Amino acid sequence: MEKFINVLFDTEPVAWLVQFEGAVYFVVVFLILYFARLMYDMLTPFSLNDQLTSRDNKAVAVSFGGYMAGVLLVLLGVLQSGGVGNGQTPAHVDLIKDLLDTLIWGVIGVALLNIARLINDTFILRKFSVIKELTDDRNIGVGAVLWGGYLGSALIVQAAISGESNGWGMDIALSVLYFLIGQAGFILYAYIFQWQTRFDVHAEIERDNAAAGVSFGLSLLAVGILLAGYLHHYDSIPGFFVWLVISWFVLAVSRYLSDKWVLPGALLDEEIAQDGNWGAALVEGSIAVVIALLMIPVFLI
Repeated sequence: MEKFINVLFDTEPVAWLVQFEGAVYFVVVFLILYFARLMYDMLTPFSLNDQLTSRDNKAVAVSFGGYMAGVLLVLLGVLQSGGVGNGQTPAHVDLIKDLLDTLIWGVIGVALLNIARLINDTFILRKFSVIKELTDDRNIGVGAVLWGGYLGSALIVQAAISGESNGWGMDIALSVLYFLIGQAGFILYAYIFQWQTRFDVHAEIERDNAAAGVSFGLSLLAVGILLAGYLHHYDSIPGFFVWLVISWFVLAVSRYLSDKWVLPGALLDEEIAQDGNWGAALVEGSIAVVIALLMIPVFLI
């Protein structure tokens, strides 16, 4: 009983919480977020501030929200895999080293996420101009796809830059390699998603069908969860492609079960394509995301 009371009133966690190191890391995180925003503005042909405030463009808001959330996911991975010192150097030296590592890998992560954005715009939403749909048409469906693509890509980037250090050169090379493999899996899944649906995904999204965008965006997030889950636990490239096939199959089955069991009485594709039912798309996509999360401990841990 006395031991239990001592645990309840232990003041050691308070001492950890009031240390200034946490505030310093927070400053670094905000610097990286500011850099990420500058990168977004620099690499897009429109003014983010103008679209979000003057034009009240919700499609850009959804897309940019996914981008910033993706940056935070990348930073979360950087912070969780950061060093804790070796006990042989002064604490302030370890802190400076960790802050530099966080800053450098944060910048690398932001750069990879922006490369993923360009890849997604070019290969996943390849049948129309993403910029035109976002700025001129204010297409929420396109914003939803980009939202899911950013988060899924961020999880892949997070997994690619995590793990034990093998030296700067090797770490960067392996991170880029796994990132590119993950993006290839993303692109291939986009073709598979089109193949398993009864409607033209790109045509529906282009005609401002938000339901099609929600369905596709959440599916991309589910794929990102699955691919990142593998990269967090294994390094084998052959194993990655086997996992890719398993992931595609399970997501296809989950979509079928959503159609037949969870949403009986109407075809899911008709609800999305003909009725624009984004509620049905949200249910279907949410199930895909949850199944992806469940597959990680079931198959990989």
